[in-house]
Amino acid sequence: MKKRQVFFPDTRPGFKVFWLLFIVVLSMLVFSIIGLLAGMLFYDKGLSSFLNMISQPESSADRFFLYFFQFINQLGVLFLPPLLFAFLFSSNSKQYLKLNRAPLAAVILLAGISIYTILPFVNWLTEINKQMVFPQALTGIGNWMKAKEIQADQMTNFFLRVKSPAGLIVNLFVIALIPALGEELLFRGLLQRLLNEWTRSIPVGVILTAFIFSAIHLQFYGFLPRFLLGLMLGIMLEITQSLWVPMVAHFVNNATLVILFYLHYNGFIAVKMENFGSSHSYLVIFLSLLVTSGLFYWMKGMEVKKLKLQERTGR
Repeated sequence: MKKRQVFFPDTRPGFKVFWLLFIVVLSMLVFSIIGLLAGMLFYDKGLSSFLNMISQPESSADRFFLYFFQFINQLGVLFLPPLLFAFLFSSNSKQYLKLNRAPLAAVILLAGISIYTILPFVNWLTEINKQMVFPQALTGIGNWMKAKEIQADQMTNFFLRVKSPAGLIVNLFVIALIPALGEELLFRGLLQRLLNEWTRSIPVGVILTAFIFSAIHLQFYGFLPRFLLGLMLGIMLEITQSLWVPMVAHFVNNATLVILFYLHYNGFIAVKMENFGSSHSYLVIFLSLLVTSGLFYWMKGMEVKKLKLQERTGR
């Protein structure tokens, strides 16, 4: 099979990171403008009133457009940049983004289970993160972070407050599936690869990617649990060399939160989304981390056996 031409061969890793940033920013601007123009035409509103509607949505019509606006932005920020980058800088986009390898079903299952076994430890980190206090000199930064956290929570709750099963399905698609696929394409599929190359260290690349992944959400009082999730997803990719594994695990995480909120909001269960899996027992919290580590070790063993089998059979 003849390989496709590489448009930018022999580009240094540092320059690749710069080009990725350029493509992401440019694409974000273009798609944001497209979304804004479409909304202004649809609602027949001026720019200021339309931006106010986006920042403080109220009606179901507002929710409908925000679904559209978010979907457009996700295409422009999460999907287009990594796909375009892989097309320009590699001869095989699927292989470059690690989408060409089908993982073992058992590995996918273990990856999904790990999202639940880590919950007591994640919720413990969340409580620690919420206690973050800034010194007097940094009060302004702390207030800005709190404002961003409140704004993000309000927007998330606005999306999640749905009564019908149809609304739940839409949320599972827009809030759970699309971000899981897109964020893994951009962060684990591309950025982690570039940072591994640039730093010449897989652990450093995984840690830096998880840090950027958490920070870019601008929800700093949830930084630590999101950072841990990023680490887990990054390690999954390095263990399996298949982006499908962190994609599935990311979807399991997102979908669980969407479903729990729906069930609690509509009175089906008493437990709140943010309290699911919490424990005040340090033994349970420690076992949570220990069991999850064991699952990762099990995944690694399966992948090693699979590789040895492939070497013996020549496949």
